[in-house]
Parts: sequence; C-alpha cells; structure tokens
Amino acid sequence: MKRRTFVKSVTVLTVGWPFFRFSAVANAPRSSDSPYAAFPSLQVQGSYRQIGFRIGQHFRETIRTVLQLRKEWHSKLLRILDTPEGKRLSGELQRLTRKHFPQYLEEVDGLAEGAGLHFRAIWAITIKSELGTLEAENPGCSTIVQIRSGQRWLFHNEDGHNAYHQRMFVVQVTPPSGVKFVSLVYPGTLTGNGPSLNQAGVVQTTNYISSTRPRVGIPRYILGRAILEAHSLKEAIEIATLTPRSYPYHHNLASFEEKTYASVETTPDAVAVTHPEGIYFHTNHLLQEATRRVHPEEDADYVNSSSRSRFQVIQSEVESLRRKERRAPSDFLAILSSHRQAPYSPCRHPLGKVQGRTLGTAFFDLENGVFRLYRGNPCIAVVNDFFREYRF
Repeated sequence: MKRRTFVKSVTVLTVGWPFFRFSAVANAPRSSDSPYAAFPSLQVQGSYRQIGFRIGQHFRETIRTVLQLRKEWHSKLLRILDTPEGKRLSGELQRLTRKHFPQYLEEVDGLAEGAGLHFRAIWAITIKSELGTLEAENPGCSTIVQIRSGQRWLFHNEDGHNAYHQRMFVVQVTPPSGVKFVSLVYPGTLTGNGPSLNQAGVVQTTNYISSTRPRVGIPRYILGRAILEAHSLKEAIEIATLTPRSYPYHHNLASFEEKTYASVETTPDAVAVTHPEGIYFHTNHLLQEATRRVHPEEDADYVNSSSRSRFQVIQSEVESLRRKERRAPSDFLAILSSHRQAPYSPCRHPLGKVQGRTLGTAFFDLENGVFRLYRGNPCIAVVNDFFREYRF
C-alpha cells in the first residue's frame, strides 16, 4: 500500500461551523454539570498541527488533570522512554510513523504544544502499549454486532481507567484530506481509539489486545487514527492491516454505505478479517485461529480475568437472545448494561483496586446511517435515554 500524501493547508481554525446534524433526546438534563449531559465537544479544521494544537489548547485543563490523576503511570512511561531500549524503540516507531503517516506526528506535536506539554509527554501515551508499561488494570471494551436483513447494528462499550470518567470528549474534525469525522477521545491520546464515524460512512471502534512482546512497526494508535480518513471500508481494512505493525489490535470496522461489518484482528505477524452474519461479539482477546496460533504473547492473566469474564457474560445472554425472532436495539444495550461477574462485567464500575470503568456506549445503525453515543455507564445512560446522535 502506498503512503498517502495530504495537502498541508494552512486554514484558520473555526469552531461551530455546521457539517454535522445533531439531535438529543428531549429529556436529557439541561445542566452542563449533569453527569449525563452530552460529552463536551469541539469542531475544528486546519493543518494537522493546527488540529492537534486546537484540541490540546481547548481541553488543556482536562488533559493535565488526567495526567495528574495518572501521574505514577505517566511517569513510568517517561522513565522507560529514557532507557536505552526505550529510546531505540521510540526512535524506530517514530521513523516508521514518519515514513507512512508523517502528518500524525505533526498532530501529536500540536496536541502537546496546545496542552502546554513537551512532545514526549504525548508521544509516550501514543506508544504506551508498545512501551509495555500498561499497569495490571488493563483497558477493556465489549462489542456486540447483529448483521441480518433490516437489522445491521454495532454496539460498543468503551472502557478505560476511572481517571477518564466524565473527562472524555468528542471532536468533529475537517482534516486537510477533506474526510470529515467525529470521534470520542481520551484526553491526551491521539484521536482514533474511541468510537468514530467519518463522512464516507466508515465506522471504527476498537478492542485492546494484549502482548508481552512489542515489535518494531507502525504504532497501533497511528493506524487507528489513519482509519478515520479512509474513503471506504476496503481502504480502512488496508490501513488496519498495513505492515509492519508493532502491536496487536482488534478493529470493528463497518460502512454505512455498504451496510457491511468487518472484524479485523491483527498481530505483528498475522491478520484475520471476517464478515460475520447473525450475532457476533468480541472483548479483548483473539478469537480467530489465524491470529491466535501465531501470537503466544497474549497476557494470559488479563485474558482469563477481565476479557474472558465479559465474553462469558455476553455469550450467555446472546444464547437467550438468539431464540428471539424479534430483536430490538434495547436487547443488546441491556446486555452491555449487565453487572454480572462484576467488576469484570460488560458494564464496568470501579471496585476496590480494580479501576476500570465504562466511559461511554456507542450504537451504530448501519441501515439508517446513525451514530448514537451515550455518556458514562450504560446502566444509567441507556435506561434514561441520555444520548446524542451524529449523522452526515
């Protein structure tokens, strides 16, 4: 696959121009202090550096608050980045990013500058998985898809550390490529890891896959960011599977235009692309033989605790659901709201030393071209219909 070249335009940053249509339920609280109000949002365009800068500047306090709350974790990242091995790995990851997607190094640099931080502070987060320093409380997400005539739906719980609770935000971006997109963002992290939709109707959500041995390759967050500007599902899959890859990933990719879903598991050495029909679900471990057999580096402790626990709950609930001829989105959202086997349940809440939490829930209706985003735990947000819809 050839490297993409984007126009390095210099455009005045603007906020509030209308390229999305929004609707929010009438009973959503009006107070911005409500934990169930819509995610804070920013609309931005310009060069890649400008986009990063404006996001960093606008959400500076949020980013710095998260880094303060996760000070021990972030300091560990920076210490490893300063070791001889960390410097070597970081240098190689930057080299390959510059070769394939140089514009996203500019975006990272702009994000750091806007937040008043050094480049390495944000770069360390961008390659946090590759540095191998994720703490014992690894991230986790749960995804359920239904693909059948008239009902082509993707549901996704976005889980992360409790420090991100009520601090996630949404960006609506017009990049130099002209492919506009909307994405849920972790403060201090390059856009692309959270549920996203672009103007071409390309959908992406992701599931973390563990590894005990990172490789030299394109960082996973860079690939996730690049997919946001894909012109088609085919191109999105090409980007997800581009070599060399540094770390495993699971991409849930879909197309509003084609009304199609693709499950894309990747490791540094293998790829498994499937187009399942019926009900399909994924948590945070490899499911396909093609990827599992060549990736012995999966963290068994993590797989056998958080990921497999959530998988088993979903599997049990789905078996009951398969017997229902008539299914509604509420059936699937109810599964993602379950607290069975807590704290490693589909709907996650902090409990004791376990600091994982569900930060938001996404629902993509591929038939009707709708992206619905619920803020916070679905057990509350879904039940009370607190959501915002995004359409192109």
